[in-house]
Amino acid sequence: MPLGHSAEFLGLPAIGTLFVPEGSGLGHHYCTASVVDSPGGDVIATAAHCLSDPAQGSPTAAPVLFVPGYHDGQQPFGVWRSSSILIDPHWAANSDPDSDFAFLVVHKDGDAAARIEDVVGAERIAFDATRPVTVGVIGYPGGTDRPISCLNTLTAYSATQSEFDCTGFTDGTSGGPLLRDIDPVSGLGTLLGVIGGYQEGGDSDDVSYAAAFGPRAQALYLRAVSAGSPSAPATSSAPPSASSSATASP
Repeated sequence: MPLGHSAEFLGLPAIGTLFVPEGSGLGHHYCTASVVDSPGGDVIATAAHCLSDPAQGSPTAAPVLFVPGYHDGQQPFGVWRSSSILIDPHWAANSDPDSDFAFLVVHKDGDAAARIEDVVGAERIAFDATRPVTVGVIGYPGGTDRPISCLNTLTAYSATQSEFDCTGFTDGTSGGPLLRDIDPVSGLGTLLGVIGGYQEGGDSDDVSYAAAFGPRAQALYLRAVSAGSPSAPATSSAPPSASSSATASP
């Protein structure tokens, strides 16, 4: 696949899509999220604008559902419900694009003891990444039931914003992970940011942005860790191709 051109595929276990609960069903998916490594094994990352809209008087977020590995209407790893949503105060106050990221603590419907990281693995996370760097980007376009992926160079749009140029990243791909050093077997890598930030991710389907992960993102991640479950030993429920023993790097 040429650099900068996206392709549809069947997805990866640690990456999925968000739904707003509708009665007893899922409704329609609308944003992308990914599991990140944490002591409690229950944290996911997405864009803040997927969860709150301060400009419209909605600085706080309502619970959402996360379906990892979703494709073609299938839910191979179940449905996980947010129990805590962490949004940076700079975003909540005035939609600061430099804080367009969020972390959620999630738990599986019907199995409160389950840890999502044990089931699907998790991305490492870095808060001091240098640019340019080659990244793989994954997102769920709103009009399809399969994700797309793209490989290209992540560049510095500004000191606090990153840019990557890839075709096809329409509405729905917001919150999608930007991953460095993706393992070809497990599909897991190191999360450097999520689609969002400037223009809430970009006004063009072919040019996208992300707020650079720095001290604000790190502080918010640590708040999510504190809001999550206590550290627990990993179980044998994670498939070998989706396991991760990496820890967050400052």
